[in-house]
Amino acid sequence: MIFVAVGTQFPFNRLIEYMDSWAAEHQQEVIAQISDGDYTPKNMKWDRFLDGEQYNQNISEASVFVSHAGMGNIISAREQQTPIIVMNRQFKLGEHRNDHQADGLKWMGKLDGVFTASTQEELNEQLHNIIGSNFSETVCSTTTVGNENLTNYIADFINE
Repeated sequence: MIFVAVGTQFPFNRLIEYMDSWAAEHQQEVIAQISDGDYTPKNMKWDRFLDGEQYNQNISEASVFVSHAGMGNIISAREQQTPIIVMNRQFKLGEHRNDHQADGLKWMGKLDGVFTASTQEELNEQLHNIIGSNFSETVCSTTTVGNENLTNYIADFINE
């Protein structure tokens, strides 16, 4: 199962549309938390919002977690040892107040088990690479969120 989440502050129709399109072409269960977006998925299960217990259970059970570029989701994915693909909201598309998420992708992609995408093509490529490589069993099982690498990356980013 693939779990997709856009957070609770802003809709992220583009990510939901990309994943709905992907789900139409693949034999994989996709479950999405879509917030207040205008786009209604046709090819995946969805809820606007999930309680914390269900949200965390979906992350734990997912073969990959696809998310907006929110630090809380990255931490949750690493705690569950679930690979995560983060996609940034873009200011020029009216998806956010500024481009801080695009700036964050540069360092997020350096974290173990964190992959980034800005376009539908990049997202599809990351999904193919992770699902096709049995990634969650080989790489994430050796990585923990409490390691020094994650702490150092976050500290370096804050200090820059």
